[in-house]
Amino acid sequence: MASLEELQQLAELIDIIYYEVSGRRSDGFDQPGDGTEEEETDDRADIQLMQRMQGNRLAVRTRALVITSEGRMVADVAALFQTPEPVSIPASIAKRFAEVIATPVTRPYLREAIHQSAVKLGIAAPLLSVLDLEDVGLLPTVARRKPVA
Repeated sequence: MASLEELQQLAELIDIIYYEVSGRRSDGFDQPGDGTEEEETDDRADIQLMQRMQGNRLAVRTRALVITSEGRMVADVAALFQTPEPVSIPASIAKRFAEVIATPVTRPYLREAIHQSAVKLGIAAPLLSVLDLEDVGLLPTVARRKPVA
């Protein structure tokens, strides 16, 4: 595999897989000493990007941990791509494919899962920033939506 463009032409998206979708309110019935009393003062989103090539399948997984003053939400989503036959992909091309091609695929699923978790918990839904392809590879920030009165 010589280039990102070549991999992009060969790889076909075949599935979206959820590994985790969870949420927890901060004002629940937590007991002292149970490890849940972490006090967060700033809203934040930590995003991890992982990839794995096995045979002719390339899985690119994106995991978001979003913490606000009201709760903690996790979404872990993978885009599964397949090539017609097994290929050898240099690490640099696999990394760039994950950042440029697969992240825009998984990002809407992450955003929706985080939003729906917050809605179900009855807390203000944090919004992951819109993915700017110029900034791929940087950790996004969390924007807070003001509650509607």
